[in-house]
Amino acid sequence: MMISGLILAMALLAQGAEAPKPAEAKPPVEAAKPAEPKKVCVTEAQLGSHFKKRVCATPEEWERRRERDAAEMSKMSDRTAACTGSSC
Repeated sequence: MMISGLILAMALLAQGAEAPKPAEAKPPVEAAKPAEPKKVCVTEAQLGSHFKKRVCATPEEWERRRERDAAEMSKMSDRTAACTGSSC
């Protein structure tokens, strides 16, 4: 921030104008940060462990994870997907 003020002052001096006094200088306007989506945290049990793990994600990420898990479970429960022989 201080460097940008120096660059501005040098540009004004190069054009022949006087640099503003520090008391008159306006504070730099910070760019508005985009609002981060609200995260939802869930404590999950880890397979093979007594420790629990905290997982945080946005609602959209939870929905994608739920859809992915449902597709995996559907694929695992489909017996004909793994059967390629005539004995099925």
